[in-house]
Amino acid sequence: MNILMPDEHEGSLVFPEQFELKAELGTIRLRVFLDSGFFNTNSDVPVLNHNHASYEVQFVHKGTVALCTENGDYAIQGGSFCLIPPGMYHSQKRAESREAVHKSCFTFRYDVLSIPKPDYPTVETSELLYALANVPFFIAESSREIEAWIVAAKEEFQSRPVGYFAKLQSLFTQLILEVIRSSPRIRSAPRRELSSQPTADSRIGIIECFFSEHFSRPLRESDLASRLYVSQRQLNRILHDLYGMSFRQKLLCTRMKVAMDLLKNTELSVKDIASNVGYPFAENFHAHFKKHANMTPSSFRARSKCAF
Repeated sequence: MNILMPDEHEGSLVFPEQFELKAELGTIRLRVFLDSGFFNTNSDVPVLNHNHASYEVQFVHKGTVALCTENGDYAIQGGSFCLIPPGMYHSQKRAESREAVHKSCFTFRYDVLSIPKPDYPTVETSELLYALANVPFFIAESSREIEAWIVAAKEEFQSRPVGYFAKLQSLFTQLILEVIRSSPRIRSAPRRELSSQPTADSRIGIIECFFSEHFSRPLRESDLASRLYVSQRQLNRILHDLYGMSFRQKLLCTRMKVAMDLLKNTELSVKDIASNVGYPFAENFHAHFKKHANMTPSSFRARSKCAF
């Protein structure tokens, strides 16, 4: 089945530059983000090293994608796809082959809603949370269903028929579920393990996604406790057991990690970086960074550049 490629047809199709979809699976809310990487499939261009606070899925329709990750280099052939978990650095090189590369990409996150839904099976929610939290980087073969869903999604965007938004929610929910099911780790996990009580790994997935997505905002312990269905006292015990730190320490650690990345890989001013990681006043950021890294932000930037 051929994927719709706007750049290969006369009268290029009009798609939105950015688009967000939300869909709920019981108490799990999926947030899907689409941009030109999904609508313009001509992808034979280098991509600099970067990471996301989201899961990224790349469907390769034609050619070979030369993907470089912190775990190694991979050649993703046409008819395959890969899932890149949050926080994993990756880049794309030009493939050695001269064959054109076409792929469709999107990213997604998930939240756990604070109010349980009695009409949705608890076991189903537990299995999905385990799967989402434990899916690693992997490459798998695509399928006719996946290819058809991608085509259908692009056609819905183009024609916008009655109910197109609901149809898109359904299509991307099916895509994400099929991607998660394709993970070798999930396929091999015993069903009893998927439906068991929350594990340390599953809680880590929820915690990491929470801090990765919300670190730049004022956060409260109750915000995360509600996603884990625990009290604030239990939350701090969980954070201490998993990380050896409190809620505030985990938030600070996340902010400093992002700040270091921005200091290394961008030309943003220290003031702008402070604002990006949740500090309205650069003086507070400067003090916290110096205490965390034993040097000022400017010194850290200078040392990082010398390392190259």
